[in-house]
Amino acid sequence: MYFKKIYMHGFKSFAEPVTIEFNDGITCIVGPNGSGKSNISDALRWVLGEQSPKALRGGKMDEVIFAGTASRKSRGMAEVTLTIDNSTGILPIDYNEVAITRRMYRSGQSEYLINNNQCRLRDIRELIMDTGIGVDGYSIIGQGKIADIVSNKPESRREIFEEAAGIVMYRTKKEDVEKKLASSNANLERVNDIVSEIEGRIGNLKEDSEKATQYLELRDRYRDLEVNITLKNIENIELKMEYLKDDIAEANVQIEGFKEEKLEIDKASSESRVRSEALETLTNESQAKLIAVIDEINTLVNRSEVNRERIIAIDDNRSRLSLEIEALSERLEKEREGAEGLIADKEKIDDELKRLDEILKEQVSKYEEMTKVLGDEAASIDEQRSSIYELHSKAQTKRAEAGSLENLKATLAERKAALIAEKEEAHTARADAERVRSEEAGKQKELASGFEKKKEEVRNLTSKYNDSLLEEKTFAKNLEDLRISIGQLTGRKKTMEEMEASYEGYNHAVRYIMKSGLAGIDGVVAELMSVPSGYETAIETALGAALQNIVCADDMSAKKAISLLKENRAGRLTFLPIASIKGSVNKDSKVTSAKGFIGYGCDCIEFDAKYRNVFEYLLGRTVVVKNMDDAIALSKTSGNGLRFVTLEGEVIMSSGAITGGKHKNTTGNLLERKAEITKLEAEITEKTKERDSVIEKLSDIRKFIETAQSDISKLGDEAKNIEMDLIMCQNRLEIAESVLADLEAADAKNESELSRIEEESAKSEALIRALREEADEAEKTIEETTELASAAMEVYEQKKEVVSEINEEIIRARMAVTACEEQKNSADSLVARVNTQIADFENQIAEKTAESGNLLAQRNEI
Repeated sequence: MYFKKIYMHGFKSFAEPVTIEFNDGITCIVGPNGSGKSNISDALRWVLGEQSPKALRGGKMDEVIFAGTASRKSRGMAEVTLTIDNSTGILPIDYNEVAITRRMYRSGQSEYLINNNQCRLRDIRELIMDTGIGVDGYSIIGQGKIADIVSNKPESRREIFEEAAGIVMYRTKKEDVEKKLASSNANLERVNDIVSEIEGRIGNLKEDSEKATQYLELRDRYRDLEVNITLKNIENIELKMEYLKDDIAEANVQIEGFKEEKLEIDKASSESRVRSEALETLTNESQAKLIAVIDEINTLVNRSEVNRERIIAIDDNRSRLSLEIEALSERLEKEREGAEGLIADKEKIDDELKRLDEILKEQVSKYEEMTKVLGDEAASIDEQRSSIYELHSKAQTKRAEAGSLENLKATLAERKAALIAEKEEAHTARADAERVRSEEAGKQKELASGFEKKKEEVRNLTSKYNDSLLEEKTFAKNLEDLRISIGQLTGRKKTMEEMEASYEGYNHAVRYIMKSGLAGIDGVVAELMSVPSGYETAIETALGAALQNIVCADDMSAKKAISLLKENRAGRLTFLPIASIKGSVNKDSKVTSAKGFIGYGCDCIEFDAKYRNVFEYLLGRTVVVKNMDDAIALSKTSGNGLRFVTLEGEVIMSSGAITGGKHKNTTGNLLERKAEITKLEAEITEKTKERDSVIEKLSDIRKFIETAQSDISKLGDEAKNIEMDLIMCQNRLEIAESVLADLEAADAKNESELSRIEEESAKSEALIRALREEADEAEKTIEETTELASAAMEVYEQKKEVVSEINEEIIRARMAVTACEEQKNSADSLVARVNTQIADFENQIAEKTAESGNLLAQRNEI
């Protein structure tokens, strides 16, 4: 994946459409100042979703749109399209080329497109996430970016490494999920609070509901009465209408007379109506004109007020701009004065640099001349030394040769005596060598047999050792799995115990009473019994809301608890006093012997004996059966008010009513919690035993591995020792055979060597005399040459000291030149920076002056 090309139109300095192809090998963009290099990197960052104008070297985001020049109009839109080669499929999209486009209009509206399809900014960020080419990616390094990375905090550098490692997407998704979880938890807490609040209001709402029901009944009765009254009134009205019909007939006769009179009056009044209408029309027109004039006056007054406020704002802005321009002008003058001082300092530095260059050139020229002279003299001295060395070597060589010949002569004499003795010893050595050869051959066979046995032992033990290593890995993995499982079970058990201790799942009133610490409160029904596995649904259905009833010692304890609930408006509860509650079990032989019968509800659970009346009261008339068919059959044969509950939660009353369906599991956890804690304890105990067994086996295996390692090492050392003994035995055998061969060859050589020694002794005597004479002549020549070389060396050392002093002066001059050049570079940099700042201040002054002029023009227009 790589950037293929970028298209820019109206973005910053790119007024006209520009396409830049990123061919193979392009890694950076270079060019002179102001050529637009940084604008290209800004375009890359912008199209990839940069939202900070500061990061794009601007004050507002609309500054990325080409603002125009004196000869070119501004643009109304900026557009950048980045084409990415995706032939490797790194980007999670089914295209070989991906074109990411961003447009921005002066209205502030923005558009994002992927392959010319509109999308969200989030879609682009998710597309390029973990590729290193995002806004904060490490693939685009702008000016000062490396320094920022190096100086950043470790947390900021970590983000770069996470981007390179490809985990940003997962970290982002994790953060989103964590935010959603936090929001969900907050919502759950609010829901729980609402539920708790509603639970506390259930009693009041129930009373309100009863009142509302009574109201509806009374309203219906009222409507019936109202209808009856209305019907009665209608009958009365009908009777009155009969009486009025006669009066209406008489009135009609009178109306006819009135109509004739009215026609005459209408004729007389028509002329008056015409005049009245004309006057009314004129009045309406005058009123309309008056209203229009009043509206126009109000509009002008409002506009005048708005213009007055705008003029005040413009004057304030112009005053502020004037103050800013004055401040900038003062800073500009200071910077110009500083620039003039810097230029003067720079000219002084240039003069000093020229002077130092001339001094350096003189010293270098002098140093080169002296060095050349020293080189010639050193060459002459080296020639003399070479000559002395050659003569000395020659004398030593001759004397050494003479000494060697004398040694040779003595050696030959010794050798002659030794050869005679060796000849006698050779006979004894041959007998010893033959004996050694026979002994070593026997030892070699024994060592070879022992070495093969040790190798076989090592192979067998190594095989067992490797098997044990594999077994150790298997047991270690099992142990880790068991530890994880025990940890998970322990965590689950702890959670369940904490829920049990905090009465999680109970309504607000139960939690309030149980946490109040009132005396005489034994507990909640659900926590005072233990339900065997498989019966949870049946017992839960049978008890229903009674699961959250509170068992107390006596009536007084119940009264105290109820008073506390009322005082704190904590809700309503049912209390079961042990001292006064009465329960019974009416067992019927027809029921207990029937098909599907499991037991009475109070017999299907476990509880403390002192709560028997409580649970017989709650479940003494409840029978648990296997299925609904058996329950229906039992309900038809029993007639003593029993109710039958199946293991799946269906309820069949002896009256024939059947209740069933699927529980929402809102209270199931109350019954299952203790059973689950017990089950978890058993599982933890079982897993712990299994873990201890695995640890014991793993310990045995590791002990065997340690012993095996030691034994393998020990056997290996023994095998190596045997092998070394075998090699040494072989060497001794070969030496014995070699000695025998040498002894036989030596006998033949001794005779010829004795005659040769006699001849060489005579020749050596003559050569010794000639060599000693040549050595004496060489030593005499060495003395003469040494005196000449010592005199030349003294002159050479004096000149060398002069050259050393000149060299030190050159070094000091070069250091001065370097320091001066650094001062010059620093001054150049400072002058450039000051000039840049001056130009920046001038631009700011010009911008603010133009802004002030615009404000003045607006004021004049107003």
